[in-house]
Amino acid sequence: MPQATTTNLYALDENELWWTGHFEYLKERGYMMRPRYRPGWQPSYRPGTLDVLFAEDAQTLPHPYIMDALRMSDSYMVALKLVKVSTGEDAIATFFSNEEHNTNPRNHCIRVLEVLPVPGIDDEKIIVMPWLRKIMDPRFRTIGEAVHFFREMIEGLQCMHQNNVAHRDCARNNLGMDANSMFTREYHPIVPKKRYNWTGRALHHSRTRRPPRYYLIDFGQSRMYDPLQPRPSEYALKSGGHTPPEGDADTPCDPFATDVYILGTMIRASFLDGDPNASHRPGVDGFEFLRPLVNDMIADDPTKRPTMDEVASRFSDIVGKLHWWKLRSRAVQKDEFLSTPFRTVYHIFWTASMMLLLKPAIPSPKPPQ
Repeated sequence: MPQATTTNLYALDENELWWTGHFEYLKERGYMMRPRYRPGWQPSYRPGTLDVLFAEDAQTLPHPYIMDALRMSDSYMVALKLVKVSTGEDAIATFFSNEEHNTNPRNHCIRVLEVLPVPGIDDEKIIVMPWLRKIMDPRFRTIGEAVHFFREMIEGLQCMHQNNVAHRDCARNNLGMDANSMFTREYHPIVPKKRYNWTGRALHHSRTRRPPRYYLIDFGQSRMYDPLQPRPSEYALKSGGHTPPEGDADTPCDPFATDVYILGTMIRASFLDGDPNASHRPGVDGFEFLRPLVNDMIADDPTKRPTMDEVASRFSDIVGKLHWWKLRSRAVQKDEFLSTPFRTVYHIFWTASMMLLLKPAIPSPKPPQ
């Protein structure tokens, strides 16, 4: 993993220095990092001043082992993730990116574009993947947009389980959105409200008009099991700030049942009730129709939780009974008050425009290229 080898670039931390030291190697492989990580970089801002808030080259890494870059052949923004081979993350990620799984419309595991060896280190690799946004940025506009997100994540976890793989950490922070279709120009990876070239705001269409795709990411804790052998019990991990009941009890159980709990908790904490551990996650009104299913998914007894096949079937039945006006209704943040009347009036006109454009109430993205 990244280790500092020099301190002459005083504005870079030790993890950034590792990436800077591999600039030429990554460039040779076709990936160009931002100016901050190029040889000879000098800050355009004055360190220790407010200039860092307004300078593109002052934007640091969101995670020490993940670097953003542009693919030089087409300026496509990618994530370069440094992983330990011993964790098996690269093996599971590439497994779901092979030709068979790439053509499976129910596979929503992040696509691996390439795996690069790390020069001189056998136990490390760099996984190249599409760069993703956080799932709630921008906010969901309609109930149908969120239903599209739920469907893809349920299908994705179901696909993993059908292939004898447990994610084991499928909380909100390990779900991502490929929103390139929504944006009129490339957004900046660290300050996504701004354009990549730092010349203004990154304008975007709604998810209804230009549907994104959602992905399960980060397979560092995932496990693949032999279908011919009994599936072993696993100790549950704390995921997304929440520990499953079997984790609190320190009791190993079926990891697939734990996955169901974690995904159900994500829906409950991000939409139904909000997350008391995070002030910026107040929840969203309008999703009570999912309460019975979610309650079963987060049952204290793992043996009483539905399987992902059952979750997918019940979810499909629930959504099939929703009226179009429910799916097109506005997804209102629970902490929204003063602006509600104005947004409601605007939403009526916006909805009419989407219907005139024949946009479905539940977005349907194009297959990935």
